[in-house]
Amino acid sequence: METDRQQLQRGRFLREAAALQRTNVVGTRRLVRIAFPAAEDTDGTPLVLVSTVGPRRRTTPLLLAATATRDDLRAALADGNRWAAPDRGPWIRFPMTGQAPPMTVYADLLDDIGDLLFALTGYPADVGRPDMVPRLDAVGLIGEVAAVVEVTALGTTHRVTIPLDSGVPLVAVPLEIAEHLVSVLPGGAEPHGIEWDYPVIGR
Repeated sequence: METDRQQLQRGRFLREAAALQRTNVVGTRRLVRIAFPAAEDTDGTPLVLVSTVGPRRRTTPLLLAATATRDDLRAALADGNRWAAPDRGPWIRFPMTGQAPPMTVYADLLDDIGDLLFALTGYPADVGRPDMVPRLDAVGLIGEVAAVVEVTALGTTHRVTIPLDSGVPLVAVPLEIAEHLVSVLPGGAEPHGIEWDYPVIGR
């Protein structure tokens, strides 16, 4: 099980990745998959596999330490000098109230998961399910208008598909995923809903 320190490192990496994607929403450069394998660096730092796509080609996944900064990530990319430099300062984001470009929504989703990773992994224990410790496996893109979040709970991997073009603001996605896991895995029953769509209607 991941320590609190490792969780913080993963969350921080997602926020750093969000900063790089946010300054590259125009064009074709995408962080198409950010995965967290079980492997660790020699000092216990979690590792991250980052897959990207750019003009005309997809790059080989990069293996980085979760302590990498936004500048480290940009420098590590095969065509890093072609990615727009991320902003240096913290991103002050107000909740979106209407339509936004899908890649902007995706960057905000990475930020949201980075901010609320503890809500995803700690919520089940807070509501009486200490046996269920969800693990964030990956966040990525499906085409240009949907994202997928992969989470393991009680030995089963769940894939949550999230539309990026619904026009409905995505709020506290990690907490809603955690609530869904609690609802579909009651009392140690067989898991259901391994693949599901994130609800946006009426939100």
